[in-house]
Formats: sequence, structure tokens, C-alpha cells
Amino acid sequence: MYKVKTLENGLTIIGEEIPYVKSISLGVWINAGSRIEDAKVSGVSHFIEHMLFKGTRKRTSKEIASEIDNLGGQINAFTSKEYTCYYVKLLDEHIDIGLDILSDMILNSKFDTNDIDKEKSVIIEELKMYEDSPEDLVYDMLLEHIYEGDGLGMNILGTRESLENIKKEELLEYFNTYYVPNNSVISISGNFNFDEMVEKIEVKFKNWDRKDVNITLDEAPFKSCFISKNKDTEQVSLAMNLKAVGIEDNEEVYSLAVVNNIFGGSISSRLFQKIREEKGLVYSIYSEQSLYRKCGELGIFASMSKENLKEVCEIIKDEIKDLSENYLSEKEIHESKEQLKGSYLLGLESTGSRMMSIGKSMLLLNKVKTTDEILECINNVNIESVKKVINKVFNLDNLGICVVGRDVEGIEL
Repeated sequence: MYKVKTLENGLTIIGEEIPYVKSISLGVWINAGSRIEDAKVSGVSHFIEHMLFKGTRKRTSKEIASEIDNLGGQINAFTSKEYTCYYVKLLDEHIDIGLDILSDMILNSKFDTNDIDKEKSVIIEELKMYEDSPEDLVYDMLLEHIYEGDGLGMNILGTRESLENIKKEELLEYFNTYYVPNNSVISISGNFNFDEMVEKIEVKFKNWDRKDVNITLDEAPFKSCFISKNKDTEQVSLAMNLKAVGIEDNEEVYSLAVVNNIFGGSISSRLFQKIREEKGLVYSIYSEQSLYRKCGELGIFASMSKENLKEVCEIIKDEIKDLSENYLSEKEIHESKEQLKGSYLLGLESTGSRMMSIGKSMLLLNKVKTTDEILECINNVNIESVKKVINKVFNLDNLGICVVGRDVEGIEL
């Protein structure tokens, strides 16, 4: 059972007590990601994530890492399209140290000018690394085009130009605007007492002052497209996106999860079985949902030899058409629901995944479903809700395609 407390400064705390484990996972979630950035400072959310590990007024960068390492724990962070998360996982007896470090990073980071200059080079190297990965590049390029002109299309890392030109003042302005308690959530899962933990968090964050925050998100227009890029690789990477549903669309999210599981979301799925197992055209192929506020997409990803590209693409399109025309059987829906429930329940064995789930849900939706409620949502999926979501999503008129590989520019699919 989840417990929720909002402090006077607007900081929301959500916790799940699990007394039979020996660990605690704690995350600080900030409602700020690349989707709300201006193009001029593209990558600023991710840049700030890096800077918070570069040292505070009482800890060096090395001390932030070593204090957790020396306890056998984990400390890390990540930036997404819609949020940034800083988290620790420790033995329950050490969580006070983890909380002290995270609060120190949020409230006391230095943003030293020399560190900013060095970190620009580090992030540009990170950008190059992703550009050298065709699987990452093909997806980033596709998002850039299907969400052209919207923040969802911008690379989370930014661009070389934006990174080179970003100034300390711009980092601090963004940080001071969005890193405020009423725009944040702390989620905790593991062996702890909720009321005691709330008191400790309140002590650490009592001087974090609330400010008015204005974030307005509209549905990002989805633009169908076909794009390609030559890259000297042994395989061709293919990404296809169908316009799908947003994270708020409760019934449709679960219905699409059931459909996606059958379509390409598992090794027993239609795409995997037909394209890899039956025809041997690929090594890797899968599909997955990406859920944002007010919009989303269903992505299909595969890597193959260039000579197999057209056939793979045609089979995928045929499977999309088949779903839109023939839907699914009651038996398929039942089996997919059971598979999803099993996968979900197995994931609950990790305090880290539970902390991530409740934190993200509280930040984006301001509510969290219990385990029983989630299982009920899966159970409630039926043939009518499946037909409804298939009619909405599996439409070749709302399809973006990107191909990256050797001599692919000019190819027709």
C-alpha cells in the first residue's frame, strides 16, 4: 500500500513500505525534461543532470560517488523527454547517507565554470557515442521528423551547437525555474517507516523554497515521414513509429499493451516469430509503447542485412494491415493478459523498479495505481477495447519510417 505526504513547500513524497527486504531505493524526480526546452538551449535538462554530480559546497565529485560505492550501493540519474530522476539504492541501514547526498546535490551543487566547460566536452563525446550507434541514431532521427517543430522531437542530449554555446547563466536560470519542490516528487520503496522517512526528508529539504511553475504541454503533432541516412555499418537499422496513445488514456494504454505483446512485444509475438524464427531475416526485432502526456507512439525496431530490408518492411506493414482488418481472437487476448500480469508481478521483486514506477506515475499523473488496480486494468481488457485501440493505432496513414545503414539513401520502401 502506498502512502503519500505533501510538505508545506509543495514537495510530494510517496512511499511503499516493504519490511521483508533489506534495501531501500529512493529517487528525486524533477518535472523537467527535453520536451519543455527551447531549441537554443537544447540538452539543458541533461546537462544539469551531469552538473549535479560535479560537486557541492561540501562534497567533491569523487566523494559523491565514493560515499555510495564504499557502502556497496548505487547512485545514478537519467534524463527523459519529460522528467529527470536522481536515485540511490542502499541497504536500509545506510539510507540516511543516500538521502543526505541527494539533498546535497539538489540544494548545494556548485555549477563551477571550469566544470561546466569540461562537462561540455564529456556530453559532446556522449553525443558522438550515440551517433555511432545506429540503433540509437535511427530512433532519434525518426522522432526528430515525426515531432518536427515540437520539443518531443529534440534530442535529449542536445546538439553540438547548443552544447558548445550554452552558458552558465542559462543553466542556472533553467535550474532555478524548474528545480523547485512543488515541481518535484520523492519516491521510496523498501524497508523503512514512512512517517520517520517523511520527517528526515522534511529536515533535509525544509529550505527548498517553492516557486510558481508554468508548464503547458499540448499534444505534439505527428507527421508521417520516410527518411534515410547513409552510415557505414554491416547491418541496416530500421525504426517505424505509429501514432499511439498518451499516458493519461487509461483503458487504451492497457489495451494497447495487450495488443503490442502479441504484435511485437515478446519472443512469441507475431513479428519475432514470422520475421526471425520462420524466415530468418533478422536477429533483433521488437515493438514497444512510448507514453508521454497527451500523446505517444508505438515503435517497431529491427536490424538486418540490406538485402532483407524491403521484405522485412513489407512483412511489418502486412502485419499492421492484418491486425487492422482481422483484430485478435479471445484466446490471444487471454494469453497476452496472463503474460503481462506475470511479467508485471515478477518486476515487483525489485525495490528499484517499484520506486521508479510509483515515482514516475505520481510525477506525471499525480496518482498511483495499486498492484490490484493494475491487475484489474489488465483483466478489464476485452475484445471490444482491443478493437477500439487497434482502429486508433494500427493505421498506415500515421506511420513514420527511418532507415540507417550503408547506401540506403534513395531507397524506396
